[in-house]
Amino acid sequence: MRILDEVVERYLHGLQPERSSVMREMEKHAERDGIPIVEWETGRFLALLCRVLDPVVLEVGTAIGYSTLHMAEQLENGRVVTLERDQERADQARDYLERGGVSERVEIVEGDALETLAGLDGPFDLLFVDARKGEYARYIEIAEPKLSERALMVVDNLLMSGEVALPEGVDTRWNADSLASARALNSELIGSDDWLACVLPVGDGIGVAARRA
Repeated sequence: MRILDEVVERYLHGLQPERSSVMREMEKHAERDGIPIVEWETGRFLALLCRVLDPVVLEVGTAIGYSTLHMAEQLENGRVVTLERDQERADQARDYLERGGVSERVEIVEGDALETLAGLDGPFDLLFVDARKGEYARYIEIAEPKLSERALMVVDNLLMSGEVALPEGVDTRWNADSLASARALNSELIGSDDWLACVLPVGDGIGVAARRA
């Protein structure tokens, strides 16, 4: 399935600018080894937020640091604290971020985010969640007390290649638990009294939410 019409998708891809050599290398690495990274449009959206807000970012799910690089490139006084449970990927991310010239703005915390989140101090101004899909709600629950009063939140993969819109029981690429988690979180965010939220067809679908005062 496609989230966007193929013609529109091709047009938008044609607008994308040339990448830095490090970012191109990361994209090729992810494609070659099947490593999940955000779509470029999602990375660009995060970069825009960081350019405007210069926030302290909490990122749940580093992988090889692709989204981290998008964000850290735009920070002046802000920083990114990013959580990754896979040591090999954390090491790869450190190398890429060093070569990308942003390592001094990034702290990589290794370990399962469900365990490491509790030890973080905050406050964080931007929360980006892109890790195990079935744990999204739990990540947000643990992170919420560590967010600033008017924090923003971005959650990736909430449309799951458009498959969240399919009827129950239809064959899908995403597993049933991940789809159920995304559907539940979409509904919870839109109906939340604590968050003002929307779900946008950017990349693989992102939830964007602002804390209500």
